[in-house]
Amino acid sequence: MTKEQSGQELPPSDRLPQRIGEGMIVNDSADETVGTVQVVYFGGASDEAIQKALHSKPGETNFSPFAADDIPDELAARLMSQGYIIVDGPDLTGARRFIRPEQIEGVFPVEIDNVVTDVVQLRVTRDELLNS
Repeated sequence: MTKEQSGQELPPSDRLPQRIGEGMIVNDSADETVGTVQVVYFGGASDEAIQKALHSKPGETNFSPFAADDIPDELAARLMSQGYIIVDGPDLTGARRFIRPEQIEGVFPVEIDNVVTDVVQLRVTRDELLNS
C-alpha cells in the first residue's frame, strides 16, 4: 500500500522489504528512475562478524565490502546489521550507491510499457541521494 492509497505517511522501517530483488528498477520519491538494484543484503550480521569485517585488510577472507567506497565504520556497521541495497545508476558512486531501509518507501507494482512490474520506491529524491 502506497502513502496515496492509505492516505497517510508510512513510518520508516529499519529492515528492507523482503520483496526486493536484484535487477529491480528503483524510483525516487518524484517517480524518477534512479537506477537498478545491483545487490541486496538483508542484514542480520552479528556484532562479531561486523567487527571482523571492519578490522580486516584487503586479501583477508573477511575483507569489508565497504572499503572501496570509503564508507565510514559506523555506517558500515549499521548497513551490515539492518541491510542495504546497492543501486547501479548514473552519478551514484561511493556511499550514495548504498540505500538504507529508512530511505525505502516499499515495493509497488507499476505499469511500464503495458507490463506491470514491481519497482522499489524511495522516500527521497535523486538530488537528496546525491547530496547525502
